[in-house]
Amino acid sequence: MNFEFFLAKRMRSSTSSESTVSMRIIKIAITAIALGVIMILIALGTSLGLQKEIKAKTIALSGHLRIAPFENNNSSISVTPIKTTTLEEVYWKEEDKIAHQYPFISKGVLFKSGNEFEGGIVKGLDHNFPKQKLERYLVEGKFPIFGSLLSKEIILSATLAQKLNLSIGDRVTSYFQNTKEGGIPKLRYFNLSGIYQTGFPDFDNNYGFIDLRHLQRINQWKDNEIGGVEVFTLSGTDVKAYAASVYNKLPPHIDVQTVDELYRGIFDWIALFDFNVLIILIVMIIVGTLNMATALLVLILERSRMIGVLKTLGATGHQIQQLFLINAGYIILKGLVIGNVLGGLILFSQQKYQWLRLDPATYFVEEVPIDLPPEYVIGLNLLVFGVCISILWLPTIIIGKIDPTKVLKYR
Repeated sequence: MNFEFFLAKRMRSSTSSESTVSMRIIKIAITAIALGVIMILIALGTSLGLQKEIKAKTIALSGHLRIAPFENNNSSISVTPIKTTTLEEVYWKEEDKIAHQYPFISKGVLFKSGNEFEGGIVKGLDHNFPKQKLERYLVEGKFPIFGSLLSKEIILSATLAQKLNLSIGDRVTSYFQNTKEGGIPKLRYFNLSGIYQTGFPDFDNNYGFIDLRHLQRINQWKDNEIGGVEVFTLSGTDVKAYAASVYNKLPPHIDVQTVDELYRGIFDWIALFDFNVLIILIVMIIVGTLNMATALLVLILERSRMIGVLKTLGATGHQIQQLFLINAGYIILKGLVIGNVLGGLILFSQQKYQWLRLDPATYFVEEVPIDLPPEYVIGLNLLVFGVCISILWLPTIIIGKIDPTKVLKYR
């Protein structure tokens, strides 16, 4: 066995059996590292979970890319149509990047039920829409079937359904603005087939989903005229790079926006989570390192006579430094193990039992989601261990200043 490892092991066994100041300091250091790791794991797991869930919701409702005329960019409704033939004339679709792509039309509407009125936006879709993306947010009923026959079904959010006092199967009276100036609103009746709730106030307070062909007729558009196309990309696709590629291939009056650009405010907000996690990581590492430095200094001062004996017997300063750093590494590893176990249990319990809740009006989710890939945990542990050991070289410099003749002079 290596000399430094052998002696470090003997030091630990002798220290653990004594009620010394160093033992109490070591316990404090282990606790500080464990608590730091727990805090970082919770911050990282909840941050990644929130980002993943919020991104998933925005993507489910709008896809990764939206292709539409520039006139529609600053409006929630489809103002100017584009022809499907216009999009088909250029090669912008790449099969190895697209999972789903479907046409859509958005239009303002005034819903009426009994004596209740509520404004909103309806989004027209066809059979190409991957309904499983939205079905995960259904709280009641089913998603409409947009097949060969014109569907008269509509899906509304729980917020709109509650405001209008609607239940599954009820008739929804809808008034649409006439495209002709001064024309009376166009009236349509739909049957409520499903109720969803995403937790996004902007969606839940406004959006309903119907058959796209209704809006084509209301707008007096032709069968090949749509408001735009939304695209779901395959996993691993560089969305921004693909968006730039598509933009360069399309006619100049058509724009391409990524989901980040469509909901810039939301994505800017969740980007702040990374900064918060970084601050917590830095603070916890500083606290843990300071506690470890204190513990190491106490160990060195307590073992000054032993250091003097080792130097007298021919041990080099570097060997003695390694001896104390090995013990410091053992203490850090012990803190890391305890922190990982306890932090993992807390995150697992939250993921399984959802005991920690949030206000969906503020955070867009009802419970704290957890997402912590193993590579993040491994990287975190390596980072904490590496930084602590690197900085702990500094306290061991005092070893070189210990004079054997002075420390061995008195018993």
